[in-house]
Amino acid sequence: MVTAQRPVEVEVFGQRFTLCSEKSAEEVRQIAAYVDHQLQQVAGQVRTGLLRMAIMAALTIADEYHTATGRLEVPPAE
Repeated sequence: MVTAQRPVEVEVFGQRFTLCSEKSAEEVRQIAAYVDHQLQQVAGQVRTGLLRMAIMAALTIADEYHTATGRLEVPPAE
């Protein structure tokens, strides 16, 4: 059974995005809210540019994923 992708409007760090996903709208909103929370946490601790904050938040999320699953799959360099 193929599930159709549906557009979902979300806001992350004051920016609006339309994401297409096979997940439910609620799941997409929860994921966006989690990323927004991580960015807000970094912004509250460090005054730096948006790109640096996004990278720091991404590293935090990757670390949490690794801790939770015990794995990170890094694709081989091309």
